[in-house]
Amino acid sequence: MNGEQVDNERKSDESISNGRVSNEQNGNELNSNQRVSELTLEQLQPGTRQVLPGGGFVTLTLVTDSFGSHIHLLTISNGRLVFTVILERGMDIGEIWLEAEKISWERDERYLLHPDHVDLSDNEHSGWDSGFYAAVAAIGPEIFGTPDEVRTVHGTGSYSSAQPGSVRLTWDEQQICLEGNVPVRGYGPLPVYAKTVRIVIRYGAATLFREDTVLNLTDVAQPVDDGYHIQLAGAYMSGGGSYVLPVSTAKMLLRDSAPPEVDPLIIYDAETRLDPIRCYQYVPEPVEGLADLPQVRDYCADGGGEQLTAEMLVNAGQDTAAYVIRSLQCYPRSLIAKRAVSDRMYALEPCKTRPNSLEQKTIDGEVIYIGPHGQSTGWIIIGATRDPQEITTLTHMIRSAVN
Repeated sequence: MNGEQVDNERKSDESISNGRVSNEQNGNELNSNQRVSELTLEQLQPGTRQVLPGGGFVTLTLVTDSFGSHIHLLTISNGRLVFTVILERGMDIGEIWLEAEKISWERDERYLLHPDHVDLSDNEHSGWDSGFYAAVAAIGPEIFGTPDEVRTVHGTGSYSSAQPGSVRLTWDEQQICLEGNVPVRGYGPLPVYAKTVRIVIRYGAATLFREDTVLNLTDVAQPVDDGYHIQLAGAYMSGGGSYVLPVSTAKMLLRDSAPPEVDPLIIYDAETRLDPIRCYQYVPEPVEGLADLPQVRDYCADGGGEQLTAEMLVNAGQDTAAYVIRSLQCYPRSLIAKRAVSDRMYALEPCKTRPNSLEQKTIDGEVIYIGPHGQSTGWIIIGATRDPQEITTLTHMIRSAVN
């Protein structure tokens, strides 16, 4: 290392110690031409609100679960959208509010469990039923689908704690970015995967961007089967509503021998019970024009040059909606899951492969591999709106994709 390099590293260390860092500009990364502020997890005092630009803030809360274990919950606001991040649960997004209105599902806090208290060998209740609380839960990276003697329905990414020293919040004049590293719990004594999670939100926006990068820690190729289980049916859906999907209902396949519905797209009102669960798998069509929308351009220019698709939940009054936009190169498959017992679950699940067993996916040639010490990255944009014109526009765009 030459003298100039040493001097540059010294200056970089000094700037970081002063709470200022610089970043390369690449899509949704922080702008290197702007001064960037940083907070680490250890600098956040529980219960103390740290003011951010644009009317935003960040707060750290320590939650004690029903077994007495502590969970670190970050609440982040951009002045309009507010969301929580559960550090012990794979940096899952716990709840989402559009201003004062909660747009994610109503889930009792007793379901918020430290991963140490989730028995992954109990396949009847593991995954989405035991300790399943989040609005946006990571699925995979090992598998998404039918459990077996070893694997759970949703893999172990959502049962893995972020490394506290890796968690940092940075912000500049345009946006806020939360980053952290998550060693994936896995099923054996040696780690197979790790993840890097980035969540970016622009000031005043009604959208957020989440990116998960799965790293193969081994010397051999490993299957990667990830995605998200997303719960956006909040109180605004209490009167019922519908899914708006880029696929015809004839191409939505009802799984697990559940009884059929007259309309697979219907979301029932709060008084209607739906049990057993209905899960429909499908292949979404690309939706034209998404890359030109500001909510996409804010986070990835030209949609990253990839085909994009979108799915949306709209209430019966057609005046509030929540949606997910994502790359089909990252997540070319989808599942919706519907159940209304004590909690009303109307989920969107973008994923890499059909939610079958790993054995069946291997037979069908669907398994996706990442090479030794390689990585795989996927991203989604989550948004909400109360603008009837925006809802009409998005509905038309999505339905125009149906063949």
